[in-house]
Amino acid sequence: MKKELVFEELTLEQKLGMVLCTNLTAEPTDEGIERILQMIREHRLGAVYVGTKRREEFLKLLQKTADYPIIIATGNEVGVGPHIYPCVRALGASGYNEEAAYTFGKILGHDARAIGINTLNSPVVDISNVNMRHIGSDPEGVARMAVAVVRGMHDAGVLSIVKHYPGPGAHWIDTHMQEGRNERTREELERINLRPYLRLLEEGLLDGIMPGHNVIEKIDPLHPASLSKKVLDLLRERGWDGISMTDALSMMGIALKYGKAAPNGMCIAAGNDLALPWDVSCEVGYGYLKEGYERGLFTEEDLNASVRRVLAAQHKINLLADVECELTSEDLRRFESATRDCVSAHYAKGVPHAIPKDGHHLFVILSERDVKGEGDVAGAVPFAGEWFFPHHVRDMVKERFPNSDCTFLHEYPSASDNIRLFDKQIPYDSVVYITSHRPQAYIGRDCLTERVLAVMRALQSTNRISAVLHFGNPHVMDDVPRCDRFILGYTSEKCVEFALSVLAGEAEATGMIPYENVDLKR
Repeated sequence: MKKELVFEELTLEQKLGMVLCTNLTAEPTDEGIERILQMIREHRLGAVYVGTKRREEFLKLLQKTADYPIIIATGNEVGVGPHIYPCVRALGASGYNEEAAYTFGKILGHDARAIGINTLNSPVVDISNVNMRHIGSDPEGVARMAVAVVRGMHDAGVLSIVKHYPGPGAHWIDTHMQEGRNERTREELERINLRPYLRLLEEGLLDGIMPGHNVIEKIDPLHPASLSKKVLDLLRERGWDGISMTDALSMMGIALKYGKAAPNGMCIAAGNDLALPWDVSCEVGYGYLKEGYERGLFTEEDLNASVRRVLAAQHKINLLADVECELTSEDLRRFESATRDCVSAHYAKGVPHAIPKDGHHLFVILSERDVKGEGDVAGAVPFAGEWFFPHHVRDMVKERFPNSDCTFLHEYPSASDNIRLFDKQIPYDSVVYITSHRPQAYIGRDCLTERVLAVMRALQSTNRISAVLHFGNPHVMDDVPRCDRFILGYTSEKCVEFALSVLAGEAEATGMIPYENVDLKR
């Protein structure tokens, strides 16, 4: 255990640093790393967020440098390796299975601890019908998953910061791009958005929260949750005294209205404990907080309350440092089964669930970028967030459907691409589409491009498409024309492999869609 900092011994400069969470990704250079380490030597930094750039190297240096239990956080929601989960929505798609959720949290925490991370900004408990990063739209189901995931994290020895408090309204908006809105009343918030947080609070498991950049109109119509004392007090007034770390204050949901500097002080005044400026150096972020204090954006009383909660979180980290966690064979088996349990299949009435394995089908594999011929090195390049390998998918198809062929199609096909596809598909028994979509910030609604949809509509005017296998947000299928078979999975190559086995009649899909109102035109 490391020696903890004593509140009464901290200077004003150290207190201002205690409410800063700097981001290694903003300055992953030798000079930037040294600046962060120097702030730690001076006991002038409360937390550091690590992404993937130079992570392992930095964490080793940090462990040698930090003589107090500094918060070391990351926002990775599906794993830091070597075990990568399909995605958190697979927890909902697998039927809100609490054992699977506990195992997910335990393995996520185990792998984080192994490389020196002690705090995970996870799970996402937003109640949503739309976004792929969310477990599902059932408040009770998401609450049960949250409790199980956090228990698993604690048993692995890491803190949990649950996000994005209190969550979106009925119409999800990407707050990376603009301010979001939640129009629900307080009663509706408690029944829907707040349900996971209240369950965690009841169980004594709510270590921390990450407020989002949605305006909760019926509580505070002027400020987003991340800058609203009224919204944070929905939990504080219930006796919750955990830590609140803002979402990135560089997002346009904040910066468009307030700029980049002022929100760092405003968030502390609202009752947050760690400001996450995100895209600036540690010294610039520190300067934002110092300027905010000098301008009177937050008071000494605000600062002291936040520092005490940061130190309390560091104390928890110190206690968890003694936790020993080993992964059992059952943990690994349950983790592996997630790639199968989350796959769901949806069929038109009366059609066979499988297509003939010895049939002559053309599989159209959609790609984020151009994929060339058999021997092209592009086949070794993964798409869709480092997991979707088009040439690997082709090999899986050929293994199960030896008389069929594959073609690759860019997500923005040209006219000549479309002509080639139309000509090529003519002699085949049917066309099968394999599509993928990864969650990304700053792109708005998850969807297939209109160019791809236009080709699909043209083919389906004569019922040429026998199946669509999609890996990602099931709402993407809302725009796809009706066909006999939809098989849905998530962001894992093993999901693709299992879904192809379902299409071949070798396996049965048992998953569900964890969101309401997905229109598969059944």
